[in-house]
Amino acid sequence: MNSTFKHFSVLKNETIINILPTESLLHYFKKNSLETINFVDATLGGGGHAEELLKKIISNPELKNFKKNFIFFDQDINAIDHASKKLKNYSLENENLKIFYENSNFRKLKEILNSKFKGEKIHSLYADFGVSSPQLDIGQRGFSIMHSGPLDMRMDVSSELTAKKILQLYSEEELTKIFFDYGEEPKARKLAKAIVTDRKKDLLPLENTTQFADYVKRVLSYPNSRVHPATRTFQALRIEVNQELESIQNLLADIPKIVSSYAKVGFISFHSLEDRLVKHAMRNWQKGKNADEKMNTQKEFHLPLHMQLLIEENNNKGFGKEIPRGGITASNEECNENSRSRSARLRCFEFSNIKED
Repeated sequence: MNSTFKHFSVLKNETIINILPTESLLHYFKKNSLETINFVDATLGGGGHAEELLKKIISNPELKNFKKNFIFFDQDINAIDHASKKLKNYSLENENLKIFYENSNFRKLKEILNSKFKGEKIHSLYADFGVSSPQLDIGQRGFSIMHSGPLDMRMDVSSELTAKKILQLYSEEELTKIFFDYGEEPKARKLAKAIVTDRKKDLLPLENTTQFADYVKRVLSYPNSRVHPATRTFQALRIEVNQELESIQNLLADIPKIVSSYAKVGFISFHSLEDRLVKHAMRNWQKGKNADEKMNTQKEFHLPLHMQLLIEENNNKGFGKEIPRGGITASNEECNENSRSRSARLRCFEFSNIKED
């Protein structure tokens, strides 16, 4: 497999600035005689965010005497191989700093913290939910509409489910559901029916991403579309192959259980399905609820959102607050340099009141 790994880090500076340790955290450390600050990059990718974080932490004189653990997750072994070479000197040159690499999906974060780090609490965490540039640009990975390759789409190449298997094995109802739910494709049923019909006749092109993309374009027939008509279909298949939304839900549900008081977390989303999960979780955290708890009382719908948040802040019964409220999007300058930044939204949360074990 191609080992080239050129990656553009989205909202890099904005992310790191908003998850750095606060004076409240340092005061909490001194009060409780704590020595080690734990940082987690849940989606290491090319290591751009991680390197920026390392630089900021190392240059901060207030953190000089603390021990620092950096735990970097990625389910793509190519990403870890690349980033570990890029970052190796930071731990060699700094005595109080250790870097750990975990070739795993962040859905296993809580489990790994318990088994390998004795359940230590996290003080700073961020995740970028997007597909990395190398995964999109290397045709062999099967993510791209524009670059020819097998219909794969696995972020973890050791997993068994591929996009090709989904298209070969899923029923019309199952295909309709993932195209509609994960791709928000208006013509989901039409596409699913065509796929099932054509695969029975051995007419479905399943060996090549570009051929399948052209097939989707013909079936859906969007004559004036500004984006490729297969974009939503490829997104849906990728999400299903990698169980992306389930992984995000698991991570968000675990966050209040694994973070310390005064911890900060940040999440970069690239489409409404991801952002909706993050926004919902932070709303719940601000109310002192679990990330996946439903919010459907009449009271909530009768009050405007800004009034609900004001009441929550005044009552001060939640886990903390979103910073800044509404999230952060990429600057025009960044969008011009990297068009994939245009759909990105960063949401950060600062915990204050966490009941620890």
